[in-house]
Amino acid sequence: MSSLYQFNLSFTFASEMLEEYSRKISLLLSTPVGTMPLDREFGVDMDFLDMPSETAKSLYVAEITEKIARFIPELRVESVSWVASPAGTLIPKVVITNGGD
Repeated sequence: MSSLYQFNLSFTFASEMLEEYSRKISLLLSTPVGTMPLDREFGVDMDFLDMPSETAKSLYVAEITEKIARFIPELRVESVSWVASPAGTLIPKVVITNGGD
């Protein structure tokens, strides 16, 4: 997986579906937008990577919040925090909550 599509997931609820949700979110967040046959809007648009750090982080959060709500409607993004990797890149930690909460 490209470092551009690395992320950590955390869930705020317990469910026997967590493994399936994790698989769905991982596929969505690791797929470049425009590359999924039959649904070119599926995936994450990374056009903002060359923008200033704070702008890029805000646009990333908006992008994944919208895409998860659209493609996995039973879930919502609760928060995103950022962790620096040993290589000096920022890796998002995405906290997911049940959409019904």
